[in-house]
Amino acid sequence: MSHITRAQLLTVFVAGLSAGVALGQTPPPSGNEKPPAAEAQKDAKPDDGSAKKPAAPVVEQITVTGERFERPVDATPQSLTVMDSKDLHARPLSNVQTMLDDAPGISLQRSGGLDGQIVVRGLSSNDSRIVLFIDGDRFRGRNFLEYSLLDPNEIERIEIIRGPAAALYGSDAMNGLVNVITRRAAGDPAQQHFSLTPQLYSLGYSSTNNMGAGRLELQGIGDGFDMLLAGNYRKADNFHTPDGEVPNSDFAARGVNARIGYSPSPTKRFELIGKIFSDDAGRANAPGAPLVITREDPLRERYVRAGFTESQAAPWLQDIDASLYVRVLSSILRSVSHTATNGDVDTRNTWVIGPTETGGKLLARSIIGNNVLSYGVDFYNEDAPSFEDDDRIVNKAGATTFLDPRAKRVRDASQTDVGALAHYDYDPTSQWTVSLGGRYDFVETNLSSTPAPGESPELSAAFARNLTARDTALTGSGGLIFRPLPALHFVGNISTAFRAPTTSDKSGSGIVGALNTLPNADVKPESSVNYELGTRLRLQALNVNLTTFRSDYKDLIQFQFLNPTTRVAVNFGKSKVEGWELDGTYQMSQNMAWRFNAADVRATNTITGVPLSYVPPLNGLIALRRNFLVASSWLEATARWSDDKTRINPTQERPTDGYEVFSIYGGLDLGRYQPWLKAYRLTAGIDNLMNKAYRSPVTKESLGFPRSFTNSLLEPGRSLSINLTAGF
Repeated sequence: MSHITRAQLLTVFVAGLSAGVALGQTPPPSGNEKPPAAEAQKDAKPDDGSAKKPAAPVVEQITVTGERFERPVDATPQSLTVMDSKDLHARPLSNVQTMLDDAPGISLQRSGGLDGQIVVRGLSSNDSRIVLFIDGDRFRGRNFLEYSLLDPNEIERIEIIRGPAAALYGSDAMNGLVNVITRRAAGDPAQQHFSLTPQLYSLGYSSTNNMGAGRLELQGIGDGFDMLLAGNYRKADNFHTPDGEVPNSDFAARGVNARIGYSPSPTKRFELIGKIFSDDAGRANAPGAPLVITREDPLRERYVRAGFTESQAAPWLQDIDASLYVRVLSSILRSVSHTATNGDVDTRNTWVIGPTETGGKLLARSIIGNNVLSYGVDFYNEDAPSFEDDDRIVNKAGATTFLDPRAKRVRDASQTDVGALAHYDYDPTSQWTVSLGGRYDFVETNLSSTPAPGESPELSAAFARNLTARDTALTGSGGLIFRPLPALHFVGNISTAFRAPTTSDKSGSGIVGALNTLPNADVKPESSVNYELGTRLRLQALNVNLTTFRSDYKDLIQFQFLNPTTRVAVNFGKSKVEGWELDGTYQMSQNMAWRFNAADVRATNTITGVPLSYVPPLNGLIALRRNFLVASSWLEATARWSDDKTRINPTQERPTDGYEVFSIYGGLDLGRYQPWLKAYRLTAGIDNLMNKAYRSPVTKESLGFPRSFTNSLLEPGRSLSINLTAGF
C-alpha cells in the first residue's frame, strides 16, 4: 500500500477537523441529524427526583438489537451500528453484503456477483459465528447464502452488534449479529379508512455487470390494517474487473413478499409475513471458471411468520413480543470441474433438500422505576435431510467414462435449541448504567442411525458414538457505562459466548467444485470469554466511538486441510482475537460533514502461534459529504483503504496487497422540481473511480491453483450505478 496516499488522506481529515475546532464555536446542525424516534418516549425512564439526568447533546437512534427491545444506542454498552433507510439508499443497491461493507469493522468476503459473506472481528459469517436475524427472529440453514436471499429494497434498517451477543441470542452469536428490519406500509392505520396505493418503489442499473433491478409495491393502510405486497427482480451479467470479466458471476433473483398487520387498539398489533424467493447464481470464487463452474440453479426460499406485539399490557408489563415462523430452503447445485489430472470433466448435480427451520420467541419487558428487565424464551429447530447427488465423468471426446446415480451422501440430521434469557439495566445514578444478562441454552443434535450409501466402517463407528449430542451452555454478560460529562462516556463489557456444532459441522460432507469436505461427528462446542473497553464522545458537531476488544476462544472449530482439496472440521486448542475499532462523524459546517471508520484485528492460535486465516489487516473508510439546496441534493466522495496483508496462515492463504479505492456518489430529491415526483429520490454513483485492481484480504482462495483474478476473486472495477427509489 502507498503510505504517501494514506498520509495525504489522513492529513486532509486532520486538517478539516482542526479547522472546525479552531472556529471556536459549534457549527449549526445541518438538517441531516436523525430526529429522535417516537419510540424513545417509552424508553425514557421516569425521574425519581434524586438526580437530574444529563441531556445528551446529540439524540441517538433507537436500536432493537442490543437488548431485544428498543433502547437508545447510548444506553447500551455493546458496540452498535444502525443503518437506517436513508443510510442504505445513499448507495446504489446491488446486494446486502455490499451495504454492510460500509459499516465500521466489517469486511466483505465476496464469492460471486450475488453471493458473499461478511467478516466481523476476524471471523466469518460463513463459519456460523455471526448470526443473521430478520425482524428479530433467527435466520438459519444456509449461512453461505443467507444474505443472497434478501432484496436490498425490502429493508427498513439494519442493526449490527460487533462482538459477542450470546447472552441474549444464544448459540452462534459469538462474534457479531446482524438484525435486518424489513419495511411495512407507511402511515397510521387508525387515522383513515382503508385504501390501496400501487407504486414503483425502485428501479436501478449498474454498469459493471449490466444489472437491472426493480421493485413494485401495493400498499394498503386504514381501518386498523397495514398491508405491503411487493414483487422484486434483479438480473445481472458477469461482472468486470480491471483484469477482465469474471465468468460465472451472473445471477437472476426474483421474489414476492407480503407483510400484513392489524392493530385492534393502539397498543396491540397482529402481523403475518410471507415470502417466496428464488435465484439462479454462479459461484465465481476460487479457483473459478473455467477450472470449476458451480451454480445455484436455483436456490429457493419459502417463509411464513406470525407475530404479536403489545405495549402497556399491565402496570408491571411494558411490552410483549411473540412470534412463530417456518422457513424452507432448497437448491440444486450444478457443478463441472476441469481439475482432474487425467483431463476428464467431472459433472455433478447436487440436490440440497432443505433444511426446514421452525422457531419463535416469547419475550417481555418490565420497567421498574429507573430500571428495565427484559426476559423470555426462544427456540429453533433445524431439520436437515441428506443432500442427494449424481456424478459422472466425461472425457474430452464427450463419452461418459463413469456414472454414479442419484443417492443420499450423508446422514439425515436435526438440531433443536431452546433458550431462556434475562437482561437487567440498572441506573444507580445519572452518571452510571449497569447492564447484566444471562441465558441458558439446551441444544440437542440428532444424526440418523441409517448409514449413508458408501459410508466407510471407520466413519460408521464414529457416528455410532455420536448419534445424539446434548450440549448445554450458561452464558452471561456484564456492561458498564460511566458518564463523567454529558458528552463523554466510558464503556466496559465482559461476557461469555458459545457455539454448538451445527448439523453441517457433524455430518456435512461432499464435493462442491474442487473442494471435498469430510464429516466429523466428534466435534465439540466452542466457547469464549470476551472483554471490551470503549470511549464515546458526543458533541454537537463531533461524534466518535473508540472500542478495544479481546476474545479468548476454546475448541474453535476450523477446517483442517488433509491436502489442497480435502478438508475436515476439527476443534483446535485455544486462540485469541484482539484489536480496536474507530468510527465517527464530524459536521464541519451546516452543509459539510465527514464520516470515518478504521479497524485493526489480530487473531492467533495461541497453542501454535500461527495466525488465524483470512483476518483483515488495518483498514478503513473516509467520506466527505456536501449538501446543496437545503439538503435536497448531495455529493459524497469516499476512500476505502487497507494495509498489505502479510500476517497469514501460509497453509491456507497467501499475502494480499493493500489498496486505496475512491468512489463518488450523489443524490437528488426529485420532488423539489416536480411535485408529482415528491416521493422519489434519484441516486447515482461511480464505484472504484480509478478502476483499481484489488482483492479483499478476507476473500478466500485455493492454494492448489495459481493466483489469478478469480483465485482469489478480484473486486469489481469501475462501475456507474443509478437508482430511483421511493419512500423518502
